[in-house]
This record gives sequence, C-alpha cells and structure tokens, in this order.
Amino acid sequence: MDTIPEVLQEIATLLRAGGIEVTLAEMVDAVRGWQATPVAYWPEVLQVTLVKRYEDLKPLTALLSLTGSHGWPEQPACKNRGMASGQATRHAGGQLPVQDVMAALFNGSDKDLNDLAEQAIDLLGELNAEALDHLEGKVREARLALNWHMVRHRLRVMESEGRQEAREAQQRLQLLAAIIRRNLELRLVQEFGPEAMLAILRTYNLAEKGWSELAEGDLAVMRPYLKKLGRYLGNKYSWRYRPAHRGKIDLRRTVKEACRHGGVPWQLRYRDRRRERPVLFVLGDISGSVAPFSVFMLELIYAMQHAFRQVRTFVFVDDLAEVTNAIRESPDAGAMEQVARFARCSVSGYSDFGRVFKLFLERYGEVLTPETTILILGDARNNWRQPEVDSFAAICRKAGKVVWLNPQPEASWNTMDSSMALYAPFCHAVRECSNLKQLIAIARDGL
Repeated sequence: MDTIPEVLQEIATLLRAGGIEVTLAEMVDAVRGWQATPVAYWPEVLQVTLVKRYEDLKPLTALLSLTGSHGWPEQPACKNRGMASGQATRHAGGQLPVQDVMAALFNGSDKDLNDLAEQAIDLLGELNAEALDHLEGKVREARLALNWHMVRHRLRVMESEGRQEAREAQQRLQLLAAIIRRNLELRLVQEFGPEAMLAILRTYNLAEKGWSELAEGDLAVMRPYLKKLGRYLGNKYSWRYRPAHRGKIDLRRTVKEACRHGGVPWQLRYRDRRRERPVLFVLGDISGSVAPFSVFMLELIYAMQHAFRQVRTFVFVDDLAEVTNAIRESPDAGAMEQVARFARCSVSGYSDFGRVFKLFLERYGEVLTPETTILILGDARNNWRQPEVDSFAAICRKAGKVVWLNPQPEASWNTMDSSMALYAPFCHAVRECSNLKQLIAIARDGL
C-alpha cells in the first residue's frame, strides 16, 4: 500500500499536464478510496473521486484503459498483428476493399473488426513522433484506409431501403471506429510511453480542444456549458447613464449649460446609472475555415437569445444573410448547423469581409445606436480582397461596442491574407477564442 500515493501522483500529474484539473481534496478522496477497496475496484474508485466534472471522466477512463491503472500496456488487443500487416500490404492503393469491410460488419465477429482496425493502422506506415501532434488526423487516415465514406454511403442506402441489418451494421461501424482509435492509442503508448499518453489526454480534454477538432459527440457533451454560458451572458446588465434630478454631477451637461450663461454654472445637471440589457447584433463567418466555430457560437446565441432585449444574427461568407427568425424558430440548439447550411450568404465560397461590412452598413447602419453591441465571429482572412476599412470604421462609430472573437491562435493573426490589423483599432475588444476554455474566460470578463 505504500506505493499507492506514488502511482496516484503519476496519474494526477498526467491528468494535470493534459489540462484536467485535479485538486488536493480530490487526491485525498482517491487515496482514502484506494485504501478502503480491493485492487480490482481501483479504476472505479478513481472515476468517482479523482474527477468531478462529467467531461473529465472520458480522459480519465482513457488513461486507466491504456495504462491498466498502474502500469503501461504490454500489447495491443490484436494478437496476430503480423497477419494483419501482411494482408494490408496486398491491397493496392492503400485501401482495403469495400466488400471486405462490409462482410466484417454484417457477418464478422468482434475479432474480425479488431483485425480490420489493425490492418487500417498498418496501412498508415511507421508511426513517428509527429503522429502525437496529429492524432485525430491519423484516426481519420485509418478510417479512409477502410473506404470509410463509401461504406457509410452504402449502409445509409441500405437503411433507407428498410433493411434492419443495415442499422445493426451502422452500430458495428461505430464500434469499429472506437476500436481503431483505441488500437492506435495503444501503439503510440507502446512506442512513446508517457509522451504519447500526454498527447492522447489532450485530445480528450474538450475545454482545450480546437473547434475544428471537435467531433459530433464532443459537441453534445459541451451543450450544457453552452446553456450556462448563454444564461450568464444574457443576465449581464450594461450600465447606461441617464439624466436625473439627483445623483452624480453631469459635468458635460453642466458645462454646456454654463456656456449659455457666459461661463457661469447657473444650474447643476445630474446623471444616474440605470441597468439595461443591450441590443446584440451577431455577425458570424461560416466559411469552411471557421465553420465549426461559427456553428458552435450560433448554439450559444440560441441559448441566450431570450435573455437580451433584442438579438439579431447574421451569417456571411462573401454575402450577408439574416438568420434571426430561423434561430428563433429552431426546435433546439442542435439545428444550428442546418441554419448555417441553408443560409444564402455565399456567391464564390470565399470570405470577403470588406464586402460584407459594406453591405451591413448599407442595409442596417440606420438601426445601429449607442445601445447596440456588435459581436463579430471570424478569422478576418479576406482572401486578398478589399477590406473596406472605412465601412467597418463607420459601423464601429455608430455602435456602442464592437467585440471581435477570432478562432485562430493570435500568433497567426496578421499573416498571409489576414486583415485583423486593419480592423482591430476600431474594435473595443479583440480576443482569441480558439477553444471552450478561452470562451469561458471571455464570458466571465463580459462581452
């Protein structure tokens, strides 16, 4: 039992390095749980003591699965890797035949699925240290080696024809995806040890995962946080000064009044602060480079739209489309992807911020007031087109506040075709927002 704290410390260190918060109190609970339970139940003890947030359970489960809770794995699940590798080399084009994959899905055992996963990983070639930084990409490459998209298409066609076995095959395809990921992780841990484990944990840490790396299941886990953030932002009040009979002296109005009487402050003027919910205008770039971020933010807007006095939402690529009613009438936040997909806001398919700002000023400039907050979502990559800085500056002068959230790392701003440096001076705030952790920090600071 003397070695338990050391092993626990190793696990906690890996979790913390992967961005998972582990407090001292949680460590104490875990040690007490370990001391009171048999070894066979240690993984379950850690799952209920070492992490308290639901989204942190997945990284911990992956860590325990790959390390066996107190050591590194000896071999991946497949015992006949040599055969799998030999089979993989016999297929030309770097892909396995669709019929082989379909046969395993419909008639094969779990072992056959494991063999398929091993063959797909073998087709990736030798795994080097660079694979640790591109784990999600390697998983996608392994799927492509199984003709993944063609297999999914055939299964969907069969399911649309009413074949029950196709639905069961779809479920086995999801199982195959999980096996591919697990076996790839096992190989990386075998090859690179704790370094690989740290890289794997980071891919499970949703709070620090880039928007473009999020899977559909990840978004489902994060939706409760969107609702909380939406309510939090919607309940924030902005303070506005209004003329009053008492309160603080309004120097501007007092001096203005004095000028009418030869510079003598004939009468003091007062002002008082009132709490007021602002009007919010949202402009979201939904071009391919930032589409996952914008769809995520549209879900946030959906969650907080009822808390603001007025929310108007626009999406754009190189044209501008208002989707306020579509968002308001959507049955749930999950429909935001459909809202973005069917919005008519693209002519060429390439972002044109300058044209969009010019159109926005022409169409909606008259309704902007000092009570208006404009939230811009985009990377400011203008594809070498005219930035129309004058139009953007005019928008900022009319609005009370302009906040720009850029989903790309700040180090990449103002490179290549980025116009961020041209727009930033006119904004009240420009923030990097490349993951959920940064979004939460922005929400706490207030828009």
